[in-house]
Amino acid sequence: MPLQIRRGTNSERLSATSVIPQEGELIYITDTQQLFVGDGTTTLDSLSPITGYNDDAAQDAVGSMLVTGPNTGITFTYNSGSNTINAVINSTQSLTTLSVSGTTTLSNTNISGNLVVTGGIDGDFQGSIVADDSTMLVDAVDKKINLDGTVKGDIIPSESGVYDVGSSSFRFKDMYLTGTSLYLGSAQITASGSAINLPVGSTVGGVSIGNPIGDLVGSVFADNSTLLVDGVSATIVGDVENDTTTSSDINGGVVVLSGLGTTGQKAGLKILTDGNADDNYDLITINCAQNNVTGPAMVFERGRGTPSAPTTITSGDEIMGMFFFGYDTGNSSKLAAAVNVTSEGTIGASIVPAKFEIFTTNSSGTPTLGLGISSSQLLSVAGNTTTANSGSGTADVAGGVATYLKINIGGTEYAIPAYALVP
Repeated sequence: MPLQIRRGTNSERLSATSVIPQEGELIYITDTQQLFVGDGTTTLDSLSPITGYNDDAAQDAVGSMLVTGPNTGITFTYNSGSNTINAVINSTQSLTTLSVSGTTTLSNTNISGNLVVTGGIDGDFQGSIVADDSTMLVDAVDKKINLDGTVKGDIIPSESGVYDVGSSSFRFKDMYLTGTSLYLGSAQITASGSAINLPVGSTVGGVSIGNPIGDLVGSVFADNSTLLVDGVSATIVGDVENDTTTSSDINGGVVVLSGLGTTGQKAGLKILTDGNADDNYDLITINCAQNNVTGPAMVFERGRGTPSAPTTITSGDEIMGMFFFGYDTGNSSKLAAAVNVTSEGTIGASIVPAKFEIFTTNSSGTPTLGLGISSSQLLSVAGNTTTANSGSGTADVAGGVATYLKINIGGTEYAIPAYALVP
């Protein structure tokens, strides 16, 4: 009959905490194939095997060592059945260097220093974000994203026509753009140098630009900041300059301040009409209604110097001229008649002597004096009576009553009493 020794499973061995095998007594573990030899003093669960030591035995030995410690800040749990060891780091434990691969879950972890991640961080992030130069990019305390000097690309919303830039309560101050286009809906506003180009169909107050836009309130200034229309005093004070008027052209601006006295410079008001003259006869109407004998008037004022600092005129200066032109058969504008007022004699304080003359153009196209009144109140009449004889005369009308008429015929002057002219 074969020799049998004490045997059993390893769990049975571990549970025999009070069994002390005899010295030299053999104990065989059937599931682990280990052999123990008693020493007469050590309990069976504490004996060390002498044969059949395998990987599982090694794992048990290491697992037991990790579980029993001593350990600081970390706890190990060994599962002999699955041959696994779970490690849990205490929440208050500080680690100098932690290298993690795969999927790792960390709860309530404070990291002092740099966190280097190769890959991505999947999950919620709570806290501020600071650039390498210590610039605050995301302020978690004030709940702000700081864009000062940090935008390095386009800002594109995730949806079109949904989000606003600013609000009616919180608005941006200034906007600086270096491009040449600004899009508002389907409208494009472009820049050309320092000018702004509005798209066709743009309106002001609902009225298209280029059409009458109703009332305009305020002053109007020229490009050189000269005030043209004074909205405060309700006056038109601007100067319209005309530098292209020629000596044969009476077309001009309203007022010409520069170039006065220069050849070809004229000032005037041009009125253009077409169609039937009867339909456009009343070109200028001056309507006056007031309770005195004074009626409407046209005033011609002449001085030298400048409009802001006029000086005294001299004898021979034209004070007023009215010219009447018509188109000839050559389809060119020619002078037909004129009215002219010219200073003469000595100019004094409150004294400006002048003569008044009316010219007509004769059959040869030459302007000829037809009627003149001098500053001495002498009336001059010139004309042709026959082809052989011509006459000219002056009438003394001083005091408002004609006393005599002087007629020059053939070089001989005749004085005819005024009463002789009465029929």
